[in-house]
Formats: sequence, structure tokens, C-alpha cells
Amino acid sequence: MKRTEYLAEVIRLYLRAPDTPAKARRRDWAIATTLYQREIPLRTVAHAIRLAALRRHLRDSRHGPLEPIHSLAYYRTVIDQMDPVALDPTYVDYVAWRYQIQFADPKRG
Repeated sequence: MKRTEYLAEVIRLYLRAPDTPAKARRRDWAIATTLYQREIPLRTVAHAIRLAALRRHLRDSRHGPLEPIHSLAYYRTVIDQMDPVALDPTYVDYVAWRYQIQFADPKRG
């Protein structure tokens, strides 16, 4: 995948997640570039964003709403904790399914 396609997809995944801004900032593009340079697979980025969003929602339902997410950096910690090789495909599919059910994407419109 070309660099520009990868960066655009990372930013798209980020902006479509719940509680994220409508537009990416320069810092978000820089983080996406770093992920590309580190050769982090897009499926890992997508899984990390979905997993973090679901975790936020669970926490939100117990303790009240959280502040909006202002940067792709919010997800970087989750991405860094992932081992792309060790990801269980069944679990990845489950998280994707839960995410889809939980968050009907209002930004797709």
C-alpha cells in the first residue's frame, strides 16, 4: 500500500471513531506517518481504535461522559500495546462486530 493511501486510511479510521473531531490536525498526520514508518498494519490500527472506543464507552456508562478525543495520540498507546502477529482473528472479528453494533457511524452520512 502506498504511503498516501495508508495515511488517508488511518486518518479516516480515526475521524470516524466516536468522540473524535471532524478534521485531523497536523499532529494526527505526523502520528499516522510514524505508524506507517513503523509498518503497523492497518488492521492493527483499526482494531486498536475499535477496542479503545468500546473501552471508553464501557467506562462512560459507569462513570459519566468523558471529554472528546482531540488527537490520534489517544489511540497510540493501545496501538503500541498490540502485537499484530498475536492478534486472535476471532477476537478481532468480535471487537469489530461489537463496535459496529455499538456505534452506528453518524459521520458516514
